[in-house]
Amino acid sequence: MKSIVARLLAATVAMSATSAAAVEISMEHGNATSKIIVTGTIERGDAKRFKDFWDENAYDSFRFIVSLDSPGGSLMDGIEIGQFIRKNGAHTEVRRYSAEVAGQYYREERPGAECYSACALAFMGGVEREVADDGKIGFHQFYGGSSTSTTEVMETTQYISAFLAGYLRDMGAKPELFERLSGTSPDNMFVPSAAQLSALNIVPQLGFHEFKLMPKDGLIVATAVNEQNPGALERLYEIETLCWKKRPIINLYAADDKQGLSPEMASRSTTHIDGFRIDTTAGSYEYGKDSIRLYPNQRLLASLVIDPKVARALGGGNGMVVVNSYTASGVFISGRIEAPPGGDEAILASFRDCL
Repeated sequence: MKSIVARLLAATVAMSATSAAAVEISMEHGNATSKIIVTGTIERGDAKRFKDFWDENAYDSFRFIVSLDSPGGSLMDGIEIGQFIRKNGAHTEVRRYSAEVAGQYYREERPGAECYSACALAFMGGVEREVADDGKIGFHQFYGGSSTSTTEVMETTQYISAFLAGYLRDMGAKPELFERLSGTSPDNMFVPSAAQLSALNIVPQLGFHEFKLMPKDGLIVATAVNEQNPGALERLYEIETLCWKKRPIINLYAADDKQGLSPEMASRSTTHIDGFRIDTTAGSYEYGKDSIRLYPNQRLLASLVIDPKVARALGGGNGMVVVNSYTASGVFISGRIEAPPGGDEAILASFRDCL
């Protein structure tokens, strides 16, 4: 294994042919959110530099964003930085800032941010990821090294390809991203459009999306999960839509029983949850306590009964489901539904017999 890794490192000193200054790492501290700003070429050993910088400087904030503006460089260091970012739950962005000035607390945003090859792999480590409106991110094949042995080149290439595909999968990218990357020579660059950033999950959709139809207890339901939605207070992990006894129903689930509601949280006298709200592109709709049921000690959090017109609106575009308690009980159940253009056909199909 060590010999394979050694060949991997030797073969992947750089992914980008663009030259630039060595990587610079700086920090912009904030009370709630702090930014680690990374600029310049990512060279061999910069992953360790990044980790050391993080250990010394990433403190006293609830949220950390790694801001990247780099032409690329060492493939393995880019991946190691991305893995470290994911391990620490940080977010990433492609954004360019003004140079650091002594005594100046905040740095101004500048146009023209770029994040190519190895930088793009580091970017994929973000739990949440964002590319500035005028920013560019690019992917291409890795450089396979200068070995004269055809067998060595093939073995190394296969190993790196499998390793890279696995990394992108673990970071949540669609398999098509690796295909596009593999089909772009080292002398070229695949720069995704705004639509491709979303479609390939380079910039993840934060809401519930890609609902899938499946049979359940003799019914057809549409369901989607969002691993990023649950947080310190938020519990909602899965949204399910269906038609039951001619009534459109929305079921809301936690990730597991332990994340479900306690008996106290499911009690109206404790939470004072007297209804819920559905926001759609057609308007917002409020429902009272007769249209909601809360469940204690299980993964199912709540069942919501809605009207056919609201079900139709929810399947026709983006929406928001909100079941929150504003008392000390701390019940927060909400999630945004991100629909493709024209609406979500799976949601509409699950409601079909109720519309």
